[in-house]
Amino acid sequence: MSNKKLIVGIAAGAAALATAAIFLFRKKAKEQAFEERVEEAKENMEGKLNELHKKAEKEVKSTTGDDVTMNVAKERANEWAKTANA
Repeated sequence: MSNKKLIVGIAAGAAALATAAIFLFRKKAKEQAFEERVEEAKENMEGKLNELHKKAEKEVKSTTGDDVTMNVAKERANEWAKTANA
């Protein structure tokens, strides 16, 4: 009686631990996949922002003598900043 119950108890404990390990492994794998997608999106966004920054610098250099264009550009930038913060 004692040996049989002990073996059944050990087997049940091992099964419970295996189930918990599988559950935790799957959860960790999902979190890691999500983190990888976030990192990829972050890098993509940084690249696009750098490209936009370069285009803006180029545009500013090409319109250095035109005050009207600069004022319009500043107004647009302020509008974009307001809508982004809203």
